[in-house]
Amino acid sequence: MKPTVHRWAGAIASALSLSALLAGGAVAAEPLKIGYVIPLSGSAAAASGQEMSRGTHLAVKHINAAGGVAALGGRPLALVEVDSRGDPKVGITETERLITVEKVPVMIGAFQSSVTFPATAVAEKYEIPWIVDLSAKADITERGFKYVFRPTQIPSSGNADSVVDFVAWAGKRSGSMARTAAIVFENTDWGQDLAQRMRARLKELSIEIVLDEAYPPNAPDLRPLVLKLKGRAPDVISVTSYTADAIQIYKLIEQMQVDAVAVIGSGAGQVDPSFINAVGKRGVDLSFTTNGWAGYESAITTPFAKRFWDDYVAEYKSEPSEFSVVSYSVVWLLKDALERAGKDDPKAIRDALAATRMEGNEVTKLLGYDVVFDAKGQNVKKRFVVQQIADGKYHAVWPESVASPNYKMVWPEPAWSARK
Repeated sequence: MKPTVHRWAGAIASALSLSALLAGGAVAAEPLKIGYVIPLSGSAAAASGQEMSRGTHLAVKHINAAGGVAALGGRPLALVEVDSRGDPKVGITETERLITVEKVPVMIGAFQSSVTFPATAVAEKYEIPWIVDLSAKADITERGFKYVFRPTQIPSSGNADSVVDFVAWAGKRSGSMARTAAIVFENTDWGQDLAQRMRARLKELSIEIVLDEAYPPNAPDLRPLVLKLKGRAPDVISVTSYTADAIQIYKLIEQMQVDAVAVIGSGAGQVDPSFINAVGKRGVDLSFTTNGWAGYESAITTPFAKRFWDDYVAEYKSEPSEFSVVSYSVVWLLKDALERAGKDDPKAIRDALAATRMEGNEVTKLLGYDVVFDAKGQNVKKRFVVQQIADGKYHAVWPESVASPNYKMVWPEPAWSARK
């Protein structure tokens, strides 16, 4: 009788398979989980985190629509997203949960250095690869870790270098050299690292620092700080802030009519999509900011980039910025590693990431730079640009190789009394 049972079991299985095919195809492959830690509430970085989340989800949507990860039998990707709330303790706890309970084989995040730094240590302990998105604390890739990779950011020192090198270039080019500077920064790992490097570089150029002041993130009232700026009258004002604080500072600079040769942001709150509208065009007009992305004119040059841009605008009713470009690209970088790893084993994914050489393809053209990791997991090809905001838009002005061809930089910025 046993052979008969086997025949009937086989017949039933075949019928079920045929039924599944007729109902819409073979049973879908099990999704591959990706742990994702990002600030969505509770901190000054929440608005930026929300934009990054949108870019990440869009990349997963596009990859899955194109057939998932081919080397894994077409497995789709599935984000297991958690809100860090900007709290390092939450980041640590959620990272451990994602690894031990959700069993994710790879992690992405966590935007803020204060969260990323301790959370990546947890991932390293469990030997789970982590792709860092925009966290800039230098020590993230200076601990000898083997499972941490930073493709789309460089340490805060690189951001500070870009600001100071630009100030020197612009002064020499225009004949209007800056003699004094103010450094205003949020009192976090990121802000402190950037300020430390900027002090040293400004000293090299014999630019006197007339104000050097930290403030607590999400400060309710930054009026006393901006009053100090007005009283010290620096030529250059460097502002290192996330979105909410940057909006407050720039509004106050306009209200108090704080004149300067240049107000230069460090590419966080100043490149958030809500920044210009929240401050108002007049309040941000002709100010500068560093950015990890050169902008539409330089990067939206391929069908891949155009699809990203058009679908993002259609779905979220706002234009992408560096945050969404980076978060979208990081998922494609992970897909590239998964295709080469050929399995969802964390060690195999780690080894594939370490061997990454993305050069001159659609993803790197969107980013504006290639991705090649050194032994520390740092992308040696990453760079910053400087943009000037004019008429509500960002225009790349430095380095000259990526400058917008149809825009002429204004330096120094006009006095408030001379503005419309």
